[in-house]
Amino acid sequence: MGIVTLWDNRDKTVIRLEFESEWKVADLEAAIQTTDELIGSVEHQVDVIVDIEGATLPKDFMSLAKQLLANPQPRTNEGNRVVVGATNIVRSGYSAIQKAFGEKLTGREVLFAANLGEARAMLRNLRPSG
Repeated sequence: MGIVTLWDNRDKTVIRLEFESEWKVADLEAAIQTTDELIGSVEHQVDVIVDIEGATLPKDFMSLAKQLLANPQPRTNEGNRVVVGATNIVRSGYSAIQKAFGEKLTGREVLFAANLGEARAMLRNLRPSG
């Protein structure tokens, strides 16, 4: 398994995708499908943590990102997205994608965190209270 997809908490408000050091595009496609199914299984907002710390990204990462952006709009209950362990190259790539696909990213922005604890704290702070 190149990417493990699971609920990050008992309340089912956060999904975590853990990328192993080696993964394939088919692993990503399966992880996206599983994530979509998990989000669709509940009615409340679900945030997503993408943990790529230590993972090797494919050389055609930009092409892959463009392909992902061609997907339909996110589910209405899809919340925030936080990427853990992104290198400066990944962050720069995301900035380029933002410039190229700005309107397609509206409502699908990505935040970055240094580690899993920081990602969880960010999501707690972004979640509406009450």
